[in-house]
Amino acid sequence: MTARRNFPNERLGEFTRRVVRRSFRHFAREEKAVLRDTDPEPLHQMRVGMRRLRAAMETFGFAVRWPEGAGDRAIGRISRRLGQVRDLDVLLARLSELSGMDEGVLAALRKRRSEAFAGLRRTLRGKRYRALCEGLGEWTQHPVYRTVGALPLRPALPDLMLPLGCRLFLHAGWDAATGEILHDLRKRVKAVRYQAEFFAGFYGKDMADWIAELKTIQDALGGLQDRVVLREAVGHVGPALAATLAAEEEAFAVWWAPVRARYRDPAFRERVREMLARPR
Repeated sequence: MTARRNFPNERLGEFTRRVVRRSFRHFAREEKAVLRDTDPEPLHQMRVGMRRLRAAMETFGFAVRWPEGAGDRAIGRISRRLGQVRDLDVLLARLSELSGMDEGVLAALRKRRSEAFAGLRRTLRGKRYRALCEGLGEWTQHPVYRTVGALPLRPALPDLMLPLGCRLFLHAGWDAATGEILHDLRKRVKAVRYQAEFFAGFYGKDMADWIAELKTIQDALGGLQDRVVLREAVGHVGPALAATLAAEEEAFAVWWAPVRARYRDPAFRERVREMLARPR
């Protein structure tokens, strides 16, 4: 969801409006398909749209005045509902592929999924979600900017981008091999990736390559978290599943060691900072 460099004299507030409108449309168009609940993909796309919107609000909140009812807390509640159902969809799909899986475990997870979806349905039909959509729809038509929103965008890009890299590099997860801290690192990587995508049109191939690398890291850390969730949901895993998970974890450890080393390397960090500081 890159915002292309089509407007060389664009102001910060105008750019924010474009990004927010795109993110809003991304999740809003999936609502009806999500409520039909015949395909897991619309729910996934709605969740991605919500995440992008949240990343946009984190990135540009200093430059605009958001509408009432469209704060981070409101988006967070809805995102959590989407996430609960999505996580169970992923888990059920993974377990359904395994031979000899206990049908009782699958039935229990399907019941949890049904309950989670009922909660999501109430949320999407509730006042908070309606207020969020109405507020964002009105704001994208009549945006309200702070004074800084009138600044030219391009000269401000290094000031916007460099803090993203710094927050990522300073995360404690780069010093960890396992544990909850890696789950938190995944969330930081994901947010930085979305934020970098907003501005990718102002940079070149190096930025595109970095974004692709962040996506790979995000997916690998997501797989690690999926295995944690799977163990918690299933409880005692049989020997076949245990062997599969052990092999995946060993492969992750082998892959993760050089990635950690790369992101702890001062020379690599300096190259990223130089890239972020020099839009085209």
